[in-house]
Amino acid sequence: MAMSQGFAIELYLDPALENQVLKAWNVMARRQISTQLIEIESRPHITLFSSPFLEPSKLESIVKTFASKHDPFPLSFSSIGTFCNDNNVLFLAPTPSLSLLQFQSLLCDAIKKEGVEVSDDYAFNSWIPYCSVADQVPKARMPEAFSVLRDLKLPVSGYAIDIGLVEFSPVRELFSFVLGNTVDS
Repeated sequence: MAMSQGFAIELYLDPALENQVLKAWNVMARRQISTQLIEIESRPHITLFSSPFLEPSKLESIVKTFASKHDPFPLSFSSIGTFCNDNNVLFLAPTPSLSLLQFQSLLCDAIKKEGVEVSDDYAFNSWIPYCSVADQVPKARMPEAFSVLRDLKLPVSGYAIDIGLVEFSPVRELFSFVLGNTVDS
């Protein structure tokens, strides 16, 4: 078993919105632009927090309590982006609504209270919400990858419905909780 590269708390989408993202993943794979996300067995998500070292058991009750106190909220992917680094990630960017920004910020506050360090990338003024659609896209294929995403007819909208902790990679979900679900599942 390979060493874990890290952990992430991920925000998951309702099935219809998730399918819109998966459609893009599948086109990228079919055209052999990028199969990375499918290969690591990821699931469409927005990363709320990530750390190379975590004690999952320490986070489980925090995330469970946090999820129960927050209802599902609307999400709309309205633009396409990429980061200027060597990973050549292509992503859908959600409209930065107050509900999304507050949700992430309050989650990080709850994690910090438990003595877990939150890196600057996830600090309130620097976190960039995004949903990966292609990873390690060859530079020469970037224009084609962009046009695949333009065919999605943005914005695509739906809801954030649950939150989970994963270990990667490959991606292995350790636990997840439905938002606003006060009943023990």
